[in-house]
Amino acid sequence: MKPATPVFTGLLVYGVLTLWIEERWAWSAFQLGVFLLAGWRALRHLSLRPPAALVPLAGAALWPLVQLAASTTLSRADTWDAAVNWITFAAVFAIACDLLSDSRSRRWFTRAVSLFGMCLAAVATAQKYSSGGRIFWLFPSGYTDEVLGPFVNRNQYAAWAELVLPMALYLAATDRRLRVLYGTAAAALFGSVIASASRTGSILACAEVVAVLAAVGARRAAPRRALVVGALQLGVFAAVATAVVGWQDLGQRFQNSGPEVLRVEAVRTSIQMVRDRPWMGSGLGTWPIVFPRYADFDNGLVMPAAHNDWLQWAAEGGLPFALLLGIFGALLWKPAVQSIFGLGTIAFLLHALVDFPMQLRPALAAWFFAIAGAAAAWRTGRTAGTDGLLRGARTRADGGPGGNPEGIQEARAPAPSGSMPG
Repeated sequence: MKPATPVFTGLLVYGVLTLWIEERWAWSAFQLGVFLLAGWRALRHLSLRPPAALVPLAGAALWPLVQLAASTTLSRADTWDAAVNWITFAAVFAIACDLLSDSRSRRWFTRAVSLFGMCLAAVATAQKYSSGGRIFWLFPSGYTDEVLGPFVNRNQYAAWAELVLPMALYLAATDRRLRVLYGTAAAALFGSVIASASRTGSILACAEVVAVLAAVGARRAAPRRALVVGALQLGVFAAVATAVVGWQDLGQRFQNSGPEVLRVEAVRTSIQMVRDRPWMGSGLGTWPIVFPRYADFDNGLVMPAAHNDWLQWAAEGGLPFALLLGIFGALLWKPAVQSIFGLGTIAFLLHALVDFPMQLRPALAAWFFAIAGAAAAWRTGRTAGTDGLLRGARTRADGGPGGNPEGIQEARAPAPSGSMPG
């Protein structure tokens, strides 16, 4: 395993645990750590074979600088801030592609993230019902309820859990020795999404469970009998977790359509912004200050984001910026599906169609790009003919895969001289 992998993982953990802090220093410390790590890897240990997805992402990271140079932004300060953020996201993606290009580092990363996700999910669920809105039972959040761990927004918490859940599900389905541990992690994450009462998050979490199990079965990443047993165990764990947290809040949320008026207004406004500035946009980071100029009514509430990241990107960055991110998402799709553990990135981008997981809390966006980089690294780190979903695995007589069944394996040791390949 590459020694910098725990450092990178630690930065991500720090980022999400301090996500609730409004002061700039918390995010700046994360950015400083990312840039130092990127510089160290570039100078001494660069082993990156850049995936194709890095090209449009780099273009998106440079786009706010183009807006600044062309003086098309309506707020230079906000666009400068956005420029540094997008450069950070590109660096996080590149670091993940570099560090996680070997199977040992990928395996360590996915296990560490899954176990951290289990712990934070348990804390978030307990905190929601007992902290009175205080983060980690200690720090005032400004709210009296619906605070989950370091997240003060239920939908952003659900988006984070969507990123981690497929990793835990995949390990639970393929790691026979630690199936109960990772099954518990997956159940805790799934139950916490139900507890969050996020409607889109709950739908996507259910879809992820089905998609991961279907992908594992289709790819024969686990023996059929083991997959059935694992699915049954996971179903029991998820049912218990859902019973513990309760589904009443989620049911009430599905019945309540009150906030939809604001969402519709935000979407309408964003479309008008795109029509007015289709090529250069209003400037990255400027949507909150431009929105009041277009709003049809003033209800006294502040709209910090468009509730649709894709439309907000088009409004702020223009159609070229949205196109670059669309190309990035399209190139990410294949490695996300093939790696299986990267399916959460697809769910995250789908969630961004109806909410704002990429806005306001840049540490959450950094998690997305880290896991996207892990999925891209799985693909670029393969060696033709020797890697794949089951690198080095052989099919046993019972139809199940041989070798290491975890799907992010090390290459087999070379055969002794004179021996025939198996």
